[in-house]
Amino acid sequence: MKQHNCLEQARRFLKNVFVRNYQWKRIVRKHLMQYYSVDAAKSTSGDRIVVCMADGRRLHGGLADRLRSYVSYYGFCKEHGLRFAINFTSPFRLEDYLVPNRYDWTLKPGELTYNSSQAQPLFFKSSGVLTAMERKYQLNLINKYLLDNNHIQHHLYSNFSFGEDRFEEYFNELFKPSERIAAIVDKCKSDLGDGYISISTRFLELLGDFKEPKNKIVLSANEQEGLIEECRGIVERLHSENPEVKILLTSDSQRFLDSCKNLEYIYIPDGEIAHVDIKGECDHTKTIVDFLLIAGASSVYQIKCGDMYEGNFSLRAAQVGGKKHILLQA
Repeated sequence: MKQHNCLEQARRFLKNVFVRNYQWKRIVRKHLMQYYSVDAAKSTSGDRIVVCMADGRRLHGGLADRLRSYVSYYGFCKEHGLRFAINFTSPFRLEDYLVPNRYDWTLKPGELTYNSSQAQPLFFKSSGVLTAMERKYQLNLINKYLLDNNHIQHHLYSNFSFGEDRFEEYFNELFKPSERIAAIVDKCKSDLGDGYISISTRFLELLGDFKEPKNKIVLSANEQEGLIEECRGIVERLHSENPEVKILLTSDSQRFLDSCKNLEYIYIPDGEIAHVDIKGECDHTKTIVDFLLIAGASSVYQIKCGDMYEGNFSLRAAQVGGKKHILLQA
């Protein structure tokens, strides 16, 4: 029976690989190659560069998905002696929030090229679960394409996660907060005091007050109120177990934050809740500040009840701070 299950899993994986290979080649051909031509200006640099692209020409995923792909590609480039860069311009410039730390991943004017004789756009459809087979599949692909000598630039329009086991190490080599963000984080940490803990929730569109890139389930009014009360009960329980410290509360739902903001032990950073894959005039300061504050918490918790989403946001933040990520379920 065990052998049969393994064979069935392998069969499904191979079928999935075939479909994904067709999909990503079609996306490159139909959606990305239109931006590349032999007449485009050539790069002012002769370096071989692997560039992670977040320019709004595709859905690029949430902040955590982008960051874990960057550390994965960076680790590969570091191992193979390739220059690594990030072109994150949509829906904001990454350098306005996170800047290079010990490795300079920025591009100088004129270095990025869309000349098709020099640059190759790549889109790999990734899987949300990094199994051993999935990791091998991802590594086989990037070995095949990123070590290709026919182009000096490889533009990556998708997120792979094969190197997420070194997320803390590589994140801290790549990133530190900008001066503006660092000042906000320091002020928040002063307000929170020593030993604060964090609780995060990810409702998607369940409460009807957050826009996801793709349509999601919206609960009825009664179901929404019930879910809010259930999650608030978990917050209150956790406070009773940690009565001496403040709780940093982050969420993609303003309704849930508002339901808890009058609790004297709750701390909610100011700012607008926004998803980084939604285009528009949004200030994403709160997203970055929340992430860095979670990383600095003494303990990191996430609530998941019913159809709530587990996600990666607080998990990756916990990894940056070297903390265990604890999932709380009713």
